[in-house]
Amino acid sequence: MLKNIWEWFLWFTGVTDAGWSAWWGGFFSCLPLFGVFAVVLRRLKCHAPGCYRIGLHRTADGLYVFCRKHHPDVPNNLTLEHIQKSHVNAKAKKDK
Repeated sequence: MLKNIWEWFLWFTGVTDAGWSAWWGGFFSCLPLFGVFAVVLRRLKCHAPGCYRIGLHRTADGLYVFCRKHHPDVPNNLTLEHIQKSHVNAKAKKDK
């Protein structure tokens, strides 16, 4: 049984026919991409504990990123009026 699993693993990674050079040039070379994906996901994830949504809204101090469910200034249902009011407030603050 263990030999069958090992043979399947070697076949899956492409090592059975070309030796270990297929491992280094094929399957193993894709492993850093998984690391890049994990870093990007960690960076964009909402900072609320246990939330795995994409965070697009920064807090006022700019330190934290939250999704619209957990951000303190964004209500549960984001409306056009809220977006327009936020835009007007930002322009007024910029003009001062």
